[in-house]
Amino acid sequence: MFWDRGKHSMKHRILSFLLLLLGPAIAFGQFTNFGQAPVEISSDGETRFEGGVAIADKNVVIHYGDVSIYCDHAEYNPDTHDLLLKGNVRFFRGNFAFICDRAVYNLETKELKAANFGGAKQPYQIAGEDVFSPGDINVYVLHNGIFTTSDSSMPDYAIHAHTVRVYPNDRIIFYNATVYVGRVPILWLPYLYQSLSNQFSLNFEPGYKDEYGAYLLTTAMFQLAEGVTATTHWDIRTLRGPSSGVDLNYRFGPNDESHGLFRTYFLNDQDPNINETSLGRQVISSGRYRLSYQSQTYITSDMVLTTDLNKFSDPYILQDFFPGEFSTDPVPDNFLQLAQKGEAYTLTATLRYQLDTFFESTERLPDVSWEVARTPFLNSPIFYEATTNVGFLRRAFIQGFNQPPEPDYQTFRIDSFHQFLYPKTYFGWLSLIPRVGVRTTYYERSGTFIEAGTEPGQEGGIVVNRGARTRFIWNAGAEASFKLSRAYEGVQVRWLGLDGLRHIIQPYTNFSWVSNPNVKPVDILPFDRFIPNTQIPPIDFPQFVSADSIDHWTLWRLGVRNRLQTRRDNGTLNWFDLDTYVDVNFKNPYDPAHYSNVVNKLRLNPVPWFGVGCDAQLPVFDPRHNFWDVNTYLNWTINPSIDVQIGDRYLDHNPNEANSNAITFRGYLRLNENWGFSVYEQYEAALGQLQVQQYFIHRDLSSWVAGLGVTANNNGSGKVSIGVAFTLTLKDLPQFGFQQRAAPHF
Repeated sequence: MFWDRGKHSMKHRILSFLLLLLGPAIAFGQFTNFGQAPVEISSDGETRFEGGVAIADKNVVIHYGDVSIYCDHAEYNPDTHDLLLKGNVRFFRGNFAFICDRAVYNLETKELKAANFGGAKQPYQIAGEDVFSPGDINVYVLHNGIFTTSDSSMPDYAIHAHTVRVYPNDRIIFYNATVYVGRVPILWLPYLYQSLSNQFSLNFEPGYKDEYGAYLLTTAMFQLAEGVTATTHWDIRTLRGPSSGVDLNYRFGPNDESHGLFRTYFLNDQDPNINETSLGRQVISSGRYRLSYQSQTYITSDMVLTTDLNKFSDPYILQDFFPGEFSTDPVPDNFLQLAQKGEAYTLTATLRYQLDTFFESTERLPDVSWEVARTPFLNSPIFYEATTNVGFLRRAFIQGFNQPPEPDYQTFRIDSFHQFLYPKTYFGWLSLIPRVGVRTTYYERSGTFIEAGTEPGQEGGIVVNRGARTRFIWNAGAEASFKLSRAYEGVQVRWLGLDGLRHIIQPYTNFSWVSNPNVKPVDILPFDRFIPNTQIPPIDFPQFVSADSIDHWTLWRLGVRNRLQTRRDNGTLNWFDLDTYVDVNFKNPYDPAHYSNVVNKLRLNPVPWFGVGCDAQLPVFDPRHNFWDVNTYLNWTINPSIDVQIGDRYLDHNPNEANSNAITFRGYLRLNENWGFSVYEQYEAALGQLQVQQYFIHRDLSSWVAGLGVTANNNGSGKVSIGVAFTLTLKDLPQFGFQQRAAPHF
């Protein structure tokens, strides 16, 4: 039924005419009434004129404007401008083509009626019992239509629909549609919108996992309207039961700048308290769900509304069923934020609320922020920047879930920061920026918060209220830097991508001082508080955002940036980049060491197929008080068939986190044009445990890519979870390609 357009070879015996030759009653002027282009008909067989109708047989070829028709028999009525086409009809209009057994086409109205329709428009194949085109409107209506991207005579998947509307080069709309894999129906949809620039995708993943049992995960992505796609999830797990969900993704506006994603997932968990982790859990109910909505909407060109809302049935649903999301964002936020951006300011209103009581949250009901970017002050060489926040704040703790009782507390706060800077270049090469600022913060309610368990025998948290307080803080400092550079035009190393080399070195220093506040952090109820982590905090305002933890400090940062640049594609490429700095802590309320770790941020990208990066903190000057933190990665496409990614996270002697040396390896090997193999492993050297193992083999199946693999996860306490997965993914286009990720859900 499907046909690929080939070259048309005219046989040596051709009779061409313009219907004008058929008789005086069919003069050429009759055709110009509905179009200036003549109707050209040629054939290898007999041509005749009967009852005012022109008839041609055997390898008939008809050309009129952008329409070309090939068939075995044609009859043309010059009075009605109807063409009756029979036998191996091949119809071409623009770049749209189809075949059928019988058709009627009107050259004037461009109305088309055809039976046993089939056609090809790369990369799509489409067929049906009959087709109708209403005329100049560029649309074809099919009944009992079939659509596929498989270029096989026996497609391995197809969409069957009662009615199909085809808008060439734009979209296809299906009504009462059923998706088939081979001859097996697997999904029914009452309505399906398919853009011809965005492909339908389908994924099946059967397998086995200890916490799921045997499972089948099914994902189908399709378009509902222009800029609106839907993704359905139909999953079954023998230990957990059936589950389903729908994701709606939309984009609109100039350059699709406004976008949103609404996600749902529901299941009646047959065994909700399965716990494959090494941590304890509180008992939860079987009714489990997630509702999530994230969006960014431009109300005007300079006003944007950002939304992030997440409502969960329990704190473990992401960990159990969406581990990829859980690893990057285990406690999703809930807020609405409206931002107005001007040339030198940003006005922001934020509303944050604790939707899930099992996650702690600092509520803002609401919080309004006015930020003035660094801008000249009264047209003088002095620059001014400021940030002012006004809001009702409430710290909402976790309720239940075996957490010690912590009392919520709240306040009305006004925090206003103003700073003046005087940037200037001295001697033509030295950049110096002195600064001075003041910060005033008013708390409608202040006090001391003592967390549960801080003191012996203390079961719950304690809030000691001290009434309204106003805090005053001065800050001052200076930042200086200069650049030295030298070019090496003779450096030409093709395999390293070097076409000349320029070395830029930039020493810099930053001194920061904050006065002793009249209200110490211990007497302030903490909302925007400093939380110790592995990163060195900023030493400038407004970059340092922990407003309620500000205390007296005197810090001096010394650093140097090294950059190697080369020419690439008529531009300048940063071939190598290294930023190194250390803080001298004359007085640091967050770090007792005299010197901070030496920080190194290295990036090396000499060629597109190779890259190395390293973020390191080294205890060079004060090893007794500091720690080791080295994050390294290497990406290397050795050749088009081998891709390797290696990473290492080394952490030692950090007071807030356990020692770790996690080594990851991801590799992909293309065995031949149809087969590929991928592997992912994670080894925790500090524990001597191979924590994650994933091995998959991939097979190209024309329109599909199949993957079969095994996974093994060690939860850290010695228990190993084994899984077996088979993935079947519909490719966007019927061309070669492999999934280069292992175990999509793990």
